[in-house]
Amino acid sequence: MVKNRFKLVIFDCDGVLVDSEPIINRIFAETLTEAGFPITYAEVTQKFIGKSLKTCLEIIEASYNKPLPKNFVELCKEREIAPLQQELQPVSGITEILEQIRLPKCVASNSSHRHIQMVLKITGLLDKFDGKLYSANDVSRPKPFPDVYLYAAEQMNSNPEDCAVIEDSVTGVQAAYAAGMTVFGYAHQSDACDGLRQRTALAEAGAKIVFNDMRQLAKLL
Repeated sequence: MVKNRFKLVIFDCDGVLVDSEPIINRIFAETLTEAGFPITYAEVTQKFIGKSLKTCLEIIEASYNKPLPKNFVELCKEREIAPLQQELQPVSGITEILEQIRLPKCVASNSSHRHIQMVLKITGLLDKFDGKLYSANDVSRPKPFPDVYLYAAEQMNSNPEDCAVIEDSVTGVQAAYAAGMTVFGYAHQSDACDGLRQRTALAEAGAKIVFNDMRQLAKLL
């Protein structure tokens, strides 16, 4: 049972609830390369983790100094569906943790409502949040701006200082920290060097506690 140190726990989606980023980044890199914007999976992972799709597309067009095809986003979304349905898994330990946390909880993500609902439904986590899903599409600015976190807190009738946020990206940690919330950084990189870099980056961005096993979360809260 979690103590009532916080009144609301807000979860990021991709990389915190569902292990979707390797799949999405793979499809994104493949589709970009085929469209004449050559980029590797590693580059996509490094440059775009935690950023909204709109921000990613703006960076790509500026980097290559040419516009993406008009149907690019639709093509990516279409290509993602089958691999997500076949490969997507919940983050290890998250299902048990969501059962243990008795505090009010919600999701605040840079992804679209369509994506959030799809990946949570595939992994059997959708009913854990009782429809309390908030997207950067609901506000004017995506993470690293604090808007989606402030919006989620407002919708959940909670003050920012009473909220705990679970994030895995620098962009997300910056957003939650700017919102005045307590941030727990989930460092899930399995490689030792990558894991150290991720832990350091999350802490420097404002995460109060950085952890690497989701099963630790109930005690940390």
